Amino acid sequence: MDFVVLSLFALLAFISRVVNLLEVPIFTDEAIYIRWAQIGLNDPAHRFISLTDGKQPLFTWLMYPFLSIFTDPLFAGRFVSVLSSMLAVSGIYFLAKELFNRKTAVFACILYLISPFALLYDRLALMDSLLSALLVWCLYFTVMLTRYSRLYFSFMLGITAGFGLLTKSSAAFGLYLLPFSLLLFNFSEKNNLNKLLKWAVFSFLSIIIAQIIYNLLRLSPYFYIIEQKNYSFIMTFDEFIKSPLRIFLPNLNGLTGWLFSYLTIPVAVITIINLIISIIKVKRIIFLLFLWFIIPFLALAFLGKVIFPRFILFMTMPLLIIAADFLSRFYSFARIRMKYAYIVILLILAQSFYISLVLIVKPVNADIPLNDRNQFFDDWPSGFGVRQVVDYIENESRKGKVVLGTEGTFGLNPAAYEIYLKSNDNIIIKGYWPVKSVPAELKNYARLYPTYLVFKDTQEFPGNWPLKLVARYRRGLKNTYLYFYQVIPED
Repeated sequence: MDFVVLSLFALLAFISRVVNLLEVPIFTDEAIYIRWAQIGLNDPAHRFISLTDGKQPLFTWLMYPFLSIFTDPLFAGRFVSVLSSMLAVSGIYFLAKELFNRKTAVFACILYLISPFALLYDRLALMDSLLSALLVWCLYFTVMLTRYSRLYFSFMLGITAGFGLLTKSSAAFGLYLLPFSLLLFNFSEKNNLNKLLKWAVFSFLSIIIAQIIYNLLRLSPYFYIIEQKNYSFIMTFDEFIKSPLRIFLPNLNGLTGWLFSYLTIPVAVITIINLIISIIKVKRIIFLLFLWFIIPFLALAFLGKVIFPRFILFMTMPLLIIAADFLSRFYSFARIRMKYAYIVILLILAQSFYISLVLIVKPVNADIPLNDRNQFFDDWPSGFGVRQVVDYIENESRKGKVVLGTEGTFGLNPAAYEIYLKSNDNIIIKGYWPVKSVPAELKNYARLYPTYLVFKDTQEFPGNWPLKLVARYRRGLKNTYLYFYQVIPED
């Protein structure tokens, strides 16, 4: 029975994530990660290239086989996240079934499948979907280790946490939160001291295994950059001590808004209701799930110097299970007393389902937080127009040498063009920043070859620049554009 149900949910996760996978334009971070993966795949000496920017490499490593299979590198990169969704829904099923029952597991998987938050990031070539999947499994193995104290679960927890640390630094919460699993420990059993000691030894072993895996990154001389990069996003201890509440309230306000927006109000409400009931009835399982959310959530609120909605994606997974427990209990109670109980449940799920459907069919119209709208659709990090520019330059390159200049030396420009065009010997790609005038190098190239310049930031251009507009591409629903010019040769 479990195999059939789980296979169905994994298939639904795959289909819902892979349909129209390229509908969202390439995002700046996606371009960077895919370009790193291409470089590492082509040259083993650069397998740790992501560490040069302080990013762990597992996500880019997992792209390697798919870059060899699929012709579109963006599809290949996003396919890793599609598969991560299948891993996540499987973990959610096993975790919810172990903590509650099969019915709760089914509701938890449904909530995950229609979650706008999960669906959006499961369709992007970003690390957060993989991180969420790994931390769901970390929680599952943590629960199993606490309840059954078996060496197998110790090893699996260590390996899963280790892979998490190879993905993103916030995976460390999978280890930091280990002690709270004692909420599930039965202190009234006989020989509980021996069992507690066994749990402590196995937990320590898991930590050791995770650290061994993580320290494989020390093979790269750029390992130290991870810590430097982390502190560009979070406060150091000294910074925090000097002003512990300076950013807390603004961060908390922003994070809470993103959380309610992505959970949707109906799902957020039933989650809160179940939390209140659990406090009254002292339900330790719910407490554990909530702690796996609230501790990293508050840590980010206190320490986050730069925050984005995707940082809280992994934290919302336990909340989906809390909401699923409420739905399961409500359904069991109401189907006997309420003829149309299932309609109430459908109404609770309707908003999440609708937003997710829009994200699949017409994502630019989806009701998502403004910060993510700007990132993925309406502002310069969004790659509207990139595909058209790539097609144009590819077509021109069939006639001979072509030069493409980009406003930007890292990120969307020039990486979005490099992932498609770098292997073409007839195309020269050059990045520039800042672009206060047409670069002299491009003016020189323009005397020899067709030369073009793409702008992602600049929106107004002096009339005396030697440029001819080829096209402009509107981003999302706002009046910002990607401008594509040809450089006119000067006498």
